[in-house]
Amino acid sequence: MRFRNSLIIENAHIHTLDPTRPFAHSIGIHNGLIKALDGDLSDSEDIRVLDAQGATITPGFIDTHAHFTVAGMAMLAINLEGCTTIPEVLERLSEDAAGKSADYLVFATQFAPDLLSENRFPTANELDRAVGNRPVYIMERTGHWAGINQAGLDLLKVSPDLPGQQLDNEGRFNGVITGPINSVAGEKLWPAFVQRVGIETAIQRAAHEAIAGGITTLHALEELPDIRAILAHRDAIPLRIIPFSQTKDVASVRNLGLRQIGGCGSVIVDGDFGPHTAALLEPYTDQPDTCGSLYWKTDELEEYVREAHAAGLQVALHCVGSGAIKQLLNVYEKVLTANPRPDHRHRIEHFELPAPGQAERARRLGVALAMQPAFNHLWPHDGGEYPRVIGTERALQVDPVRRVVEAGLQIAFGSDAPVTPLRPLLGIHSAVNHSNPLERISAETALQLTTINGAWFSFEEHKKGTLALGKLGDLVILDDDPLAVAPDKIKDISVLKTIVGGEIAFEQ
Repeated sequence: MRFRNSLIIENAHIHTLDPTRPFAHSIGIHNGLIKALDGDLSDSEDIRVLDAQGATITPGFIDTHAHFTVAGMAMLAINLEGCTTIPEVLERLSEDAAGKSADYLVFATQFAPDLLSENRFPTANELDRAVGNRPVYIMERTGHWAGINQAGLDLLKVSPDLPGQQLDNEGRFNGVITGPINSVAGEKLWPAFVQRVGIETAIQRAAHEAIAGGITTLHALEELPDIRAILAHRDAIPLRIIPFSQTKDVASVRNLGLRQIGGCGSVIVDGDFGPHTAALLEPYTDQPDTCGSLYWKTDELEEYVREAHAAGLQVALHCVGSGAIKQLLNVYEKVLTANPRPDHRHRIEHFELPAPGQAERARRLGVALAMQPAFNHLWPHDGGEYPRVIGTERALQVDPVRRVVEAGLQIAFGSDAPVTPLRPLLGIHSAVNHSNPLERISAETALQLTTINGAWFSFEEHKKGTLALGKLGDLVILDDDPLAVAPDKIKDISVLKTIVGGEIAFEQ
């Protein structure tokens, strides 16, 4: 990343989040680093001066859980967001398929069956009629289940015995896949789409969205080929990327010189509530014959974590339900007992429905939690699928933001893009306005979890997360103050400029 010499921003309302100097009205950045607060850079050359005109400045936002290339790809695919009926979905698919070759893959994302009047996926037959029997794949917005027709299923070349194909009352495939077969679909159909549209295009689209949202550092949880693509294009990406390789190949991650491993995708521990694949300790309310799915055998998960831990890597793994959280905490405890490592900072991603005592156990083990408060904005606990699927009592426990803060854990916020937008202000808003009043936190705490704690999550608290002398010149300029506006207006704040290392990466 190239830096000009010096930048001074004046006439600003600056929240530094540094307790030794919490406020300032001007900031000076020289060669990418903060060199002055309410001071001058008179000894510097080539000084640029920016009048903030009273706007609010905070440290740059840090998204600790996003699927960077997938988010970019989702922006290039058919976007089913906003569809309210099955006919609308089918029309968008049909428009894309028109005039294409018989083997053309119709690829769509951001599908939300719970927001359709029919509250279901299209059937395989409906998909066939819409696309003329071309292969079609529609990803539900969480990524944990998908719609696919027979032609799409044939591309996967999987055994009919592989779990995850849903059947109708007559035993025929109904067009919905979950669990293991959904994972295979992601592994095989995403690369086909990537090859068609180009990985570099997806990276640039995602990068623009991120900096437009005020993000200056993003933890990218990606499959290994996409990690390699990000590293190859790193100099052209206008924000800082922390790669988490979603792979079981520990040696390859070490050979790339990376410090982090894990995430979702091919290393996922459980699924999600909608398809009943989140692993719970008690049965689902609407399907009492299942407690969900664990995607790892415990001995295999233990071997993976042990190898990564021994290699000095920071491990992060997706656990939505209490059953998955228990499995991973058991593994972390066993590995850490056998091979103690101070300040390991291993993570659990999501932590959406922990059982009593699991937050405290995670704290004792030194396990950090990467959480996504915007989930609660899109799927509030008091409506939609939660009360139906897991019951009213457990629905009240979903997305326990305040409980984990009060339990003393290290937690930080992210988007899980493309599941929710690359908009940290929406995450801050969601935590402050949680659908369960008992889980609400202050705007100041939510901002800290999007900045200071995000830096700690990647061992970078010494150089980012607050605006202090000697730290990176990463900041965001906002048209209003998230710590002063009415709580229900935080999501409406606009990002005016995003500055990375003293360079303007985005301006409205």
